[in-house]
Amino acid sequence: MMIFFLILMFVGMIDPVFAQSSDSSLKATAVPIPGGEGGIGFDDLVFSSELHKVLAPAGHTGKLYLIDPATFMMTSIGGFSSSAEFQKGHEVGISSADEGEGFIFVADHGSHQLDAVDVKTEKVVANAPLAADGDIIRYVGIDHEVWVTQPDDKDKKQIEVFSFTAGDKPVLSHSMFISVPDGPESLTIDRTHQRAYTNLGKYAAVIDLKTHAVTASWPNSCERSRGTAVDEGKNFLIVACGEGKAVVFDLNKDGKQFGSLTTGPGADLVDYNPSLSHFYITGSKNATLSVLGVSSAGELSLLGVGQAANRAHCVTGDDQNNIWVCDPHHGQLLRYKDIFQKVN
Repeated sequence: MMIFFLILMFVGMIDPVFAQSSDSSLKATAVPIPGGEGGIGFDDLVFSSELHKVLAPAGHTGKLYLIDPATFMMTSIGGFSSSAEFQKGHEVGISSADEGEGFIFVADHGSHQLDAVDVKTEKVVANAPLAADGDIIRYVGIDHEVWVTQPDDKDKKQIEVFSFTAGDKPVLSHSMFISVPDGPESLTIDRTHQRAYTNLGKYAAVIDLKTHAVTASWPNSCERSRGTAVDEGKNFLIVACGEGKAVVFDLNKDGKQFGSLTTGPGADLVDYNPSLSHFYITGSKNATLSVLGVSSAGELSLLGVGQAANRAHCVTGDDQNNIWVCDPHHGQLLRYKDIFQKVN
């Protein structure tokens, strides 16, 4: 029996701390990241609908992992800056990535550059220097651009925009800056309305994808602005507040605020499942994952709260109604099955 238990521990099917969530409906399966035994400085998780893979930039390991949500099979792409040990925070190696046009774009804290990886060859095929340390990366297909948030420079809080040209010799090149004073916290792309959303201090900001202009700033009632998510079909923007709160805005009524709901403290990056109308938000200070329902009237309801991990501030959903949460101190991801009913 002990040997069987150890085998399950090795493959991540049982974890001594997180195998059973605090809500019996939310059960976590641990998915260890190779080389992450001492911890990984996770920051951003993204699910690529084109690749059907979870993109997990693995901090100091110097690798980007592509994870099949059905089998947990992993592909690793290396060649990024690394360090021998886990360092507190997520400023080592790579911590954000996004996919577009058959390429994955990654910002490297060590080399201070933006890299483009060819998915087929799993090699870096283009790069460009970053004007400041990059935080969140998102691909904007409307004009073949890559946007990189740069919130940490005291004098230049901005989004750096790069143009990307595919082909035999792909090219990444700096295009412009979008000034975002008091931000930018997070970055969400809305292809339906051709907008991007981010948080600027006490406001949620709307950016036009074509003109790159900040067209609106909506008071978000947050003490600390954090992640954003969008329901393009229902025309809702959902904002997370670091103190532990979610707020819904109506995109059709100049950011009219609908409902809000208190969640676990320490919220950061968030995600949304449009097929279920479920919003995913973690509480990094009390190690929780909350699943909220978003009604067609913009009302929020708490569907379930599960045990997560301390400092678990990144979360993403996939196309199989799974929820993935980062566990930095254990160097692993936690995968939950979202079994709650669709919210209308």
